[in-house]
Amino acid sequence: MFGRVPGLVACGPSGGAGPVIAFELVRSAEQLWSLFGSEPCTSTLVKAQREALWLDLLAFIPAYTVFLALGAFALRRSGLLLALITMSIFMAAGTFDEIEGAVLFKILGAMPGTPLLYDALFWTVRPKFALLGVGEILLAALLWRGPLLAKIASGLLLAGGLASLYFLFNDPYAPGMMKGHTYAWGALLVVALIGAVRPDFVTREAA
Repeated sequence: MFGRVPGLVACGPSGGAGPVIAFELVRSAEQLWSLFGSEPCTSTLVKAQREALWLDLLAFIPAYTVFLALGAFALRRSGLLLALITMSIFMAAGTFDEIEGAVLFKILGAMPGTPLLYDALFWTVRPKFALLGVGEILLAALLWRGPLLAKIASGLLLAGGLASLYFLFNDPYAPGMMKGHTYAWGALLVVALIGAVRPDFVTREAA
């Protein structure tokens, strides 16, 4: 999705992350300028990041939040309380993501930003990714209570959630963090598509 935004290319070292994630992870003015480089690349990247932020705020965040929350709700027969907790976690992650977007807009509007903005960014980005990882693990627990196909998907979601949390706390710039989320969401999408046709392949009443 974001790869189609013109000019969305880092102007300097990004630590192995894409330009969007690298921007979310900056902790200081030095890191910001390292990512945004010098003119004319800086202005191009600022414009591209703004476009990506609007796309994120208006489309991507609402879409993934609804997808994940409804995924948990669809598995409520495997445990209503756990499903409701999982839904709440994903909704909280989406809220953090929206607040994060507002902070990023503030930084872009007054580059290189202030220490207060970087602190606000840290306490929105890290909790967001942590909640997503935890939510994926809880989805895995819900799926594990289902038939064989659900158990297979459960393993993929568990692996994705654990991998994303590992990289978040050890090397958030590594591609592995986002790949963990991608694989987990892909597994959930496959389960959702199959479950729409054959619900009995995915879930059953909790014992």
